[in-house]
Amino acid sequence: MKTIILNIWRNKEFFFIPLLVFAVSCQKIVSIDLNAAAPHIVIEGNLTDQLDTASVVISKTGTYFVSSVNVPPVSHALVTITDDLGNSDTLKEIRSGNYQSATLKGVTGRRYTLKVVSESEVYSAISYMPKKVTIDSLYVKPVHERDGDIGYDIYVLFKDPQESGNYYRIRPRVNSLPPDSIQGARTFLYNDKLANGNEITERISIRIRSGERRTVNIGDTITVDLLSVDQATYEFYKTLQAIRSSDRSPTSLSPANPNTNLSNGSLGYFAAYSVDSKKIILQ
Repeated sequence: MKTIILNIWRNKEFFFIPLLVFAVSCQKIVSIDLNAAAPHIVIEGNLTDQLDTASVVISKTGTYFVSSVNVPPVSHALVTITDDLGNSDTLKEIRSGNYQSATLKGVTGRRYTLKVVSESEVYSAISYMPKKVTIDSLYVKPVHERDGDIGYDIYVLFKDPQESGNYYRIRPRVNSLPPDSIQGARTFLYNDKLANGNEITERISIRIRSGERRTVNIGDTITVDLLSVDQATYEFYKTLQAIRSSDRSPTSLSPANPNTNLSNGSLGYFAAYSVDSKKIILQ
């Protein structure tokens, strides 16, 4: 009989569930204490090439039965971001567990190091900010399907640079609502493995089924952000998406946790990325 530790990401929260997997001949019944998991620190760091975007959210994982809204924040941490030229900024805690900088603006082509000191432990991560890739055009087509499903297809067109190894995340937003307001927590990820140096057209489908609460309406403003990210950030979101799309059953073989560039056993990510945005109004 062997023991496997299965970790599940749900609503930006990690849960640690001891799972016992038995051979066919093993008939012993075991009681599992889902509340016994020790908390882990979770760090979500973002830095872009725009002002007022440097932010780090620090929390701790709760037990399996604790709602994500009750995730305990981590206060009084020392949070710094330093570039490869030695420039450094210390982020201020604006509210419990949330650290921001009003003056730090990332520069493409530079490598940034996040350092967090909390409860005598040190956590760090390095992220490279790629060159900005701009959106060439953005257009929308209404969709009416036979099964009553209606909505819109948003087409995003951009030119991939000649250099290989580019990674992207497309983030659509409705009006002033958060990104998750479109298609829930789905993440739109792309790379240039099959389209290096070419024009890329990506489609984002927004569907509204009859009788369900509408997420978009005629006249809404759609903002599409094209994020140029490094490979580590791409891999984090790719593995996170795999976990979110799994059935989350006790026998699921999905990755235990999303890949992370953070050290010292911490969970989460630190991402430095450039952003280009365009808006369009639904007609």
